[in-house]
Amino acid sequence: MTTTRRLALLLAASGLRFTAAAQDADDYRGGWRTDRGEAHTYEFSIRGDVVRGVYCTYCADATTLAFIDGKFGAEGLTFVVNHVKADGSTAYQDKATAKFDHGNLIVTGSSGGPGGGKFERNLIKDARGPDPLPVIVSKLPKPSPVPAVRGNPGGGGGGGGGRYIQPGPWKTSLTEKDVVGVWLGFGVGAPKQYFIIRKVGNKLRGMVCGTCDNPYTMAALDDFELAGDMLKFNILHEDWGDGELATFAKHVACHVGWNELRCTTSTDHQPAPPPAPARAGFVPGFSLEGPIAIEATAGNRWPEWPPQGTSLPH
Repeated sequence: MTTTRRLALLLAASGLRFTAAAQDADDYRGGWRTDRGEAHTYEFSIRGDVVRGVYCTYCADATTLAFIDGKFGAEGLTFVVNHVKADGSTAYQDKATAKFDHGNLIVTGSSGGPGGGKFERNLIKDARGPDPLPVIVSKLPKPSPVPAVRGNPGGGGGGGGGRYIQPGPWKTSLTEKDVVGVWLGFGVGAPKQYFIIRKVGNKLRGMVCGTCDNPYTMAALDDFELAGDMLKFNILHEDWGDGELATFAKHVACHVGWNELRCTTSTDHQPAPPPAPARAGFVPGFSLEGPIAIEATAGNRWPEWPPQGTSLPH
């Protein structure tokens, strides 16, 4: 009897079974999209066994944004997609599971929406990866980190380093009405950033994207808090990040004045930015303009799918 056969018999006698290598959350987290046919994009945030995130079709069209809640386990993801009305109430739900399979994600389920029914979707990681930035960028799956680019990479860069002049007095008591909608910033054209904030039940949730056809250039927004004149929330980085980690939460704190959302960011694993000299009048951060009504973005769709210039893995 061979050694392998004897080991198999011993394991069977002890009630154990041979199993494939366990999948982990890094196989599932982050952004996935269809590579042909109808556009469907899923962004999964996974912390422990808790799954949350966002779903959209043409993601610059904020009316298509819906919200994911579910669980992660040995068999993959089990989740619902909550499609909401303008007042935050539920319009309908999709119920689905997702299984990682040879680099792709297979999502099966049923939709409760108009013309709904059972579906199966084959999702890919976008071959374009994250946008180039003037800092090291990490991403999942784990290749070597992308080095920082020199000079201005163009597109959706962050706020400038010049003197900042406040537009007017900050609103002293923020409400949901002050922040719900779409806020725009960081450049022009397709790479500009869409920060979408929607009411979901009795909470706020959202998404940032830009370009909005690449899951590597989007993230879920969650953990919203309105406290006096401050809006706070987290950007849930899952499969890419500016720095040495691909998975972390970026903490955002904002004021609202006129049509400007003025924000600063911090992370738990990076040092706080050095304070700027008061005499310079510069407050590190970035500004967004809005809010634009969710319904006003309806029809923001690219004419082809998959997007032009995309090299698709198979």
